Amino acid sequence: MNTKPKAICHIMSSVDGRLLDNRWTKPFDGTEKTELLQVYTAIGRELNTDAWMFGKRTVCDIFPEKFNERNTPFLGLNSVFIGERNSKRMFIVSDPDGDILFTSSTLRNDNILVLLGRNVTEEYLAFLRELCISYIVVEDATYLASGLEAANREFGINSVSVQGGGILNGALLKEGIIDELSLVVYPGIDGLAGVSSIFEYVGNDTDPAKGQSLQLLSTEQREHGVIWLRYKFQNSKNKIQ
Repeated sequence: MNTKPKAICHIMSSVDGRLLDNRWTKPFDGTEKTELLQVYTAIGRELNTDAWMFGKRTVCDIFPEKFNERNTPFLGLNSVFIGERNSKRMFIVSDPDGDILFTSSTLRNDNILVLLGRNVTEEYLAFLRELCISYIVVEDATYLASGLEAANREFGINSVSVQGGGILNGALLKEGIIDELSLVVYPGIDGLAGVSSIFEYVGNDTDPAKGQSLQLLSTEQREHGVIWLRYKFQNSKNKIQ
């Protein structure tokens, strides 16, 4: 029976749920905003997950170039590659296009694991192997549940903190595979309509959260007025046990 890792959505937002920190009002006590962002980062480490995950858009901000040498379709072999595994936890990214031009086998000192679909090319897989970057090829990398199941099966990853943006969170919400929400609230406001928010599902479903409810687990006040809220997702649709 397939088992996915425990998925914790770990996100920091303003009090109105917006994600672009350069738009948030300044801290009340004159503290640099970067210090409050470090509170969020420290909480993420406290979650003690086996891996953490960004959305592709965020990863491409770090590795902005694209891999363009793509000619040979995936042959069905080498669907799992175990590269460097020197870090305590792994960094996971789903790359449905198979074109992130990594320049290192690590991101923030953690070894990378790439989730890919069968539309990937042999040239890209060879590129990842040359950099000693681990990968898994699944049927469709846009279906995140299958990629996370494979990460559990092939790499023993039992828990992952998802620290991406609203689009990645929205995709996970739609699939019903979030186990917990770790919401860190910054004591400031954005205020503008239409700015990126915590969950932003892109698709045809007009009710991506249907059948899911939140049970409050804990509330903590941290430094500089930061609040940490933890919720457990209940009755998640399509949840794989």
